[in-house]
Amino acid sequence: MTRHVTIIGSMGSGKSTLGRGLADATGRQFFDSDEMINARTGRTGREIALDEGVDHLHSLEREVFFEGLATPEPSVVAAAASVIDDAAARRALAATFCVWVNAGQEVIDERLSSSSHRRLLRDDEGDRIVGRAQFFEKAADLMINTGMVSAQDAVALVVVALEGEAPS
Repeated sequence: MTRHVTIIGSMGSGKSTLGRGLADATGRQFFDSDEMINARTGRTGREIALDEGVDHLHSLEREVFFEGLATPEPSVVAAAASVIDDAAARRALAATFCVWVNAGQEVIDERLSSSSHRRLLRDDEGDRIVGRAQFFEKAADLMINTGMVSAQDAVALVVVALEGEAPS
C-alpha cells in the first residue's frame, strides 16, 4: 500500500496509541499532531488554547496535519479532531487510507479526565463535536471502536485492511 494512513477521531479516542502501534507494525514514520505541536511550540494544546485561543490551536493542528501528509514516503498520521472541520483537510483525507477511531463517550471522558495535555472542552462545543461524527464517518475507510478492542487488536485490524488494499 502506497497511501498514507490517517487516523481520525475525537480527543481521547486512541489515535496516538493506534498510530504508534501501526507505525511499528508497518515500519512507517509516525506523525502525531499533539507531539508535533509540542515540538514546534514547547507547549501543549491545552496551554495554547488557554493562552491564544482554540482557533489558533486548530490552525496549528491543520498545519501539522498537512506537514505529515507532505512526506514522500507513506506514513501514519494521527490527526487532531479539529482537522475534520476543514474542507481542504477532508479532501486530503480522501487520498489516504483513513481510520476513524471511536471509543464511546464514557471511555473518552475517562481518558480525558486523566490527561494533563489535552485541552478542556467548553460547554458550547458539544454540538460541533457531535456534528463531526458525520464527517468522520464519510472520510473513513475503516472504523474501529477502541473502547471495545485492545490496541494490539486494533493494529491488527488495520494491517489486515491495508493488506486488502495492496495491488495484486
